[in-house]
Amino acid sequence: MKQTIAQKIVARAAGRDSVEPGEYVDVTPDCTVCQEIAWPARKAVIDRSGATSLARPDKVVMVVDHTTSAGMGTAYYKAHREMRDFAAKHGAHFYGPGSGLRHQVLIEDGFARPGTLVFSDEPNIASIGVVGALNIPMSSEVVVTQIFETNWMMVPRSVRFTLTGRLRDGVLARDLAQTIIRDFAETDTLTQSCIEYTGDGATSLSLDERQSILACSYHAGADTALMPVDALALEYARGRANGQPFEVFESDEDAEYAFEASYDLGALSPMVTLPPELHNVVPVEDAAGVKVDQAAIGSCASGRLDDLRAAASLLRGHKIASHVTFYITPGSREIYAAAAREGLLEVFADAGATVLAPGCTTCWGYEGFLNPGEVQISTHQMNYRGRNGSRESASYLSSAYVVTASALAGRIVDPRPMLAGVAA
Repeated sequence: MKQTIAQKIVARAAGRDSVEPGEYVDVTPDCTVCQEIAWPARKAVIDRSGATSLARPDKVVMVVDHTTSAGMGTAYYKAHREMRDFAAKHGAHFYGPGSGLRHQVLIEDGFARPGTLVFSDEPNIASIGVVGALNIPMSSEVVVTQIFETNWMMVPRSVRFTLTGRLRDGVLARDLAQTIIRDFAETDTLTQSCIEYTGDGATSLSLDERQSILACSYHAGADTALMPVDALALEYARGRANGQPFEVFESDEDAEYAFEASYDLGALSPMVTLPPELHNVVPVEDAAGVKVDQAAIGSCASGRLDDLRAAASLLRGHKIASHVTFYITPGSREIYAAAAREGLLEVFADAGATVLAPGCTTCWGYEGFLNPGEVQISTHQMNYRGRNGSRESASYLSSAYVVTASALAGRIVDPRPMLAGVAA
C-alpha cells in the first residue's frame, strides 16, 4: 500500500508497516507537550485517575508560554508553581515563564525530530512539521499518554499543496498562510487532514517562513501539516537531536491524496485579514487608511528571527507614529538572544517599540489589552471579537512588513513603497 509521510509516521508509532486514513490505531508518541492555561484541567484528570506516576516522564514537556509572568491580580502564578512542582516530582521537562512558545521549545531542544509523533494540546504546534515531526492535537486526552505512554488516534487524511515560484519583495510567507485561510476556512475540504507542502517553492523558503505557514494551517481547517525535510531542515534537525534517533520519511510515488492544490509564491501580494473573521482576507490596498492604535509582532505564526529582521529593516532610523503603541515578542529565549546579538533590540528601542518577554503575550490579550474603540494590526493568529481585549475593539492581521509599516505610518499601509526606499 502506498503511504504518505503522515501515514508512515503514524505507522512507525503504531509498530505497523502501514495504516489507512480514517483508521483508529494505538500509537506510542515520542513526546507530549502541554501549557499552563489548560494545566489545571489536565492535572484534575490525572488526580481523578488515581495515577501516582508518569509512564515516561522523559517524554513529557511542560511549558509556561501563555502567561510570561505572574501579572498583578492574576492567579496564573498558581499554575506556574503547580506545573513546576509536578515536573520536579515526576521528572518531566519544565520550561518556566519567558522560555518561549512550546512550538519553538520542541524544535530548538530536539524534542521534535524528523519522523517523530508528538501529541499536543494545540493544533498550531503543527509548526514542528518544519523538521518533519507530526503534531496531533487533542484536549485532555494528552494526559492519557503521559500516564500510559500509549493512546489511540485517527490516522489523518493527507492533502498535498504544491508551492512554486519565489516570494517577491514586500511579501512574506504569512501572506501565503492568510491566502490559504481565505480559500479554505469556510469549507470542510481540509477537515481531519494533514497538509503536505511540497515543491520548489516550499524549499525556497527559510525554516522560519515554513513554520509561519505550518502554524497557520489549522485555521484553514487542517488538523496538522508537514514541510519537506530538505538539506536545510535536516542540517538543523541533526544539530538539535542531541544524539536521539530519528528517521526521515518521504511519501511513496503514487501515494493517494484526498485533495491537491497549488500556489505560485510569485503571484502573492501583501494581505490583511479584516475583523472579526479569519477568512475575511483582502489585499492590503483594500484595508489601507484604517487608523491604528496598537501594532504587535509575535505569536506562533510570526515571532521568529525572520519576522524581527523584517520589522527592523523598516524601523531602522525611523520612529513609530506618536499615537501608536508597538509591541514585539520574540518566540523564544534563543530568538531573543539572536535578535540582541544582531542589534535588532536596539533598533526596536530607538524606534519606540516595546520588546516583551518570549511567549504568547499579546496574541491572546494577556499583554497589550485593547480598550473599546481601539484598533490593532498584528501578526497574531486570531481576530475574533474580544480576542485582544474589549469586544468593541478591532483586530486586523497581517505580515511583519505590513504591521511595521502601519506602525510607522499610524494607519494601515502597503509596506512596499517603504521597502523600496530602504533598498534605495
